[in-house]
Amino acid sequence: MSSQSIRLGIIGAGWPGKKHAEGARQSGGYRVTSVADLIPDRRRAVMAEFSGAKEFEDAESLIKSADVDAVTIALPNHLHAAVACAALKAGKHVLIERPPAGTVKDARKISAAAVKAGRTVLYGFQRRFGAAEQAARLAIGKHYAGGVYHVRSSWLRTRGVPIGTGWFTRKAESGGGAMIDVGISMLDLAWFLLDQPKPTTIFAVTHRKLAPDGHPTDVDVEDAAFAMIRFETGATLELAASWALNQPPQQQGTLCRAFGDAGCVDVYTPNGPVIYRQFDAKGQSKPTQLKPPRLAGHAALMRHFRECILGKSNPAIGASEGVTLMEMIEAIYKSAESGRSVAI
Repeated sequence: MSSQSIRLGIIGAGWPGKKHAEGARQSGGYRVTSVADLIPDRRRAVMAEFSGAKEFEDAESLIKSADVDAVTIALPNHLHAAVACAALKAGKHVLIERPPAGTVKDARKISAAAVKAGRTVLYGFQRRFGAAEQAARLAIGKHYAGGVYHVRSSWLRTRGVPIGTGWFTRKAESGGGAMIDVGISMLDLAWFLLDQPKPTTIFAVTHRKLAPDGHPTDVDVEDAAFAMIRFETGATLELAASWALNQPPQQQGTLCRAFGDAGCVDVYTPNGPVIYRQFDAKGQSKPTQLKPPRLAGHAALMRHFRECILGKSNPAIGASEGVTLMEMIEAIYKSAESGRSVAI
């Protein structure tokens, strides 16, 4: 493998796979050599953007190709572990679209396979690499908000149950509903802003109240979930996720606020990320806009993947971190089912 050109295979040519390929081109240092997808039109749409890319119907055939150094996996959650482990066994570096897997057990299989193969595993939590999110993490890392002790993080859709492909709403294939789909992104972002402390206890509730009309038997996962997580540092995380929720329309979307003893960082505002400091006796503070980095999004994600492959960086969200995230997700579901706090 040349340090100037990593030969990349795209496994799963839906929206995430397309974004991985685009990010690889934007970041530089890659050559997309192969695309695998069961749907011919989807894989050929990606191939059309990359001259000379080979076409495969299945992941197994692509993984066996000698013309691939690394793969990105954008498949249904329950397929992540088997495909990732096969790729690692074949000596490929692996980027896996979120969530890490459908279960903690599968995440641990991936982690063990990565250690055995001595290859990179990076999970595609793109929010870590967004412009606003990077700016917020940098400000927190420089202690501009003092010691951050609580984060409120949410992704609340008013009506957004993903019923098109079917598998999202079947627990056996997805691992869960709104929490493992969109909530895990906000969980990871908040955990990232807190500098990834060890979780200790979780209390959570889930609801299934607004299954889409005409699909009541297809949905066996939650459409909304809420959790409180405590970490060994004493920091806490307030997490909310929904596919469907009756709420003011303007509340739909993402929110992430980090509260420190010297200020507050608000990641998502109409003007970009801002920090509030020097509060007066009445609680008033003027916002200061944070400067975002030049490289962001999937281009930043793929650049980081390349740096990890070349040994220039350690994965920001690698195999072991993926296990911890899935432990938190599993604890959320266990707590919701039992009605009690769950220790991790």
